[in-house]
Amino acid sequence: MKKIIKNIMYFLVDIKIKCLKLEARLLGDYVINKYVEKCSERKLTYVLNKLNCKVHSSANIKSGIVFDNTYSNYDYLSIGDNCYIGRKVFFDLANKITIEKEAVLSAGVSILTHQDVGNRLLKRYYQRREGEVILREGCWIGANAIILCGVTVGKCAVVGAGAVVTKDVPDYTVVGGIPAKTIKVLDISHLPKK
Repeated sequence: MKKIIKNIMYFLVDIKIKCLKLEARLLGDYVINKYVEKCSERKLTYVLNKLNCKVHSSANIKSGIVFDNTYSNYDYLSIGDNCYIGRKVFFDLANKITIEKEAVLSAGVSILTHQDVGNRLLKRYYQRREGEVILREGCWIGANAIILCGVTVGKCAVVGAGAVVTKDVPDYTVVGGIPAKTIKVLDISHLPKK
């Protein structure tokens, strides 16, 4: 009986997503982004995969995630095996975001893949910058941290809560502050050699 109910739910979600895609052609991706933001955790992974995001079935994604600059490029988001994505995480999908397996993004994290003042006076001083963000295997991004465009956070690296990461973080390194600076390097001498 549970399987029948689950199949009916997925069927209804499929219809809803098809309707949202049609509506988005008229009104823009905003309608899809709002649906995702309000989507229940139970069906969120399924919905994201239907939108062409690459999300592993074991990922734990909390409700309230926010998308911006999607331009129907939902396939720019990839979330690996056994990742945790907290509430109110912000994804700027102007470029690719790759989150490798076992990564943790705490509540309120913002991942920005571009910086642009638009067509304004400051444009002559601040040109548009864009770049893929990669969060390597096992990294932990603390609550309300901001990861800027073109940054790679290394394997098992830790970004402190509220930090602003402007450059790459090496593997097994703890960073914090604004801008983020190295606090310490984790001791990996006890880890088995490959």
